[in-house]
Amino acid sequence: MKILHTSDLHIGKKLETKVRIDEQRLVLDEIVDICERENVQVVLIAGDVYDTFMPSAEAERLFFDTASKLSGGKRIVIIVSGNHDDSVRLNASNLLSINSDVYFSDSKNEDFNKEYLTSGVKMQEVGEGYFVVSDKKETVYIGALSYPTELRLKEKINDDESYSDKVQRWINNCFKNNVDNYPQIFVSHLFMLGGVKTEGERSIELGGARIIDKSLIPENCIYTALGHLHKRQIVDSKRNIIYSGSILQYSFDETNIEKSVTVFEVESGIVQNLKVVNLEKGTKLFRILATSLEDAEEKLTALDGFVELTLEIDKPLDSIKHKEFCKKFPNVFLKLRFLGEQEYLKSRRDLSDRDLFVEFYKSKYGTEPEDELIGLFLTLVDKVELEDETD
Repeated sequence: MKILHTSDLHIGKKLETKVRIDEQRLVLDEIVDICERENVQVVLIAGDVYDTFMPSAEAERLFFDTASKLSGGKRIVIIVSGNHDDSVRLNASNLLSINSDVYFSDSKNEDFNKEYLTSGVKMQEVGEGYFVVSDKKETVYIGALSYPTELRLKEKINDDESYSDKVQRWINNCFKNNVDNYPQIFVSHLFMLGGVKTEGERSIELGGARIIDKSLIPENCIYTALGHLHKRQIVDSKRNIIYSGSILQYSFDETNIEKSVTVFEVESGIVQNLKVVNLEKGTKLFRILATSLEDAEEKLTALDGFVELTLEIDKPLDSIKHKEFCKKFPNVFLKLRFLGEQEYLKSRRDLSDRDLFVEFYKSKYGTEPEDELIGLFLTLVDKVELEDETD
């Protein structure tokens, strides 16, 4: 059985003011082409289909078109919702999508197609938080958990149970129905200890409140398909616990990070022929430093993509030259750094919750806050974010 793992599509996401949906359309079609070329039978999408809870009509059309192409009467598509997704909205099309072999982990998925598709794969069984998929040789049990919070999973907040304990319980629930001991795969959208975030993700630090350890993944899972972190990374190579990463470079600190999907086979109950297939269709992002507009122009001639240009100057720019430069290079994001400053100011959007609190505290009291106070603040932020998810 051949499986493709991807995540963090973020359909509708912009790069500051730049609309990127045409890029997203190209790279999503590229993933469809990879499925065709690699004879993929099952596609796992590990969350963050959209970039916002209220995606545009154009973003939704692109997702529905992509889901239809990915299935195509050949493949089963399984999707979990991420922290950027409204799971209710994402699952609204479930009654139609299951007829196209597209399944959402948060839906009941009743009356699913039990017939073999043209690629020789079929959905054998569906239940709450799990799917059993079969081809002519293999049967695989897939546990699926969307971005896990109490509100999303319709539970009351219980402060006597740690977040880690909650996630362990939710993961165990995904696999409690594997009574036949089929090979297990887990797909989810969460932040695992050891993962490295990038600037394009929302603040997920929260003092460690929502970080889990890989030990929570059952030992008999042969592959764990993760989403949430935009850089492809392997949490555990022996156990195949892997973040596929986002489909595009979504922030400038992802410069030089190749985007990809992961393709592997399940044969005789184990993962075989695992490989990374690079994605080539997205626009590249670059970060450069220059000391004048003339220096910048010389460096920009060799670059094809979006560029974050930091210009180090000792006096204000000539306004006319500035306007001409911006008109000539519309894909350049210009940041000014005046020489002599110890550091240039970051916008609030670039700072984590922790950094914002520390800077505020230092401005008030002239010293950094204690770790215990920082942890208390981040815990309060965590609770506010949980409440906001229902708004």
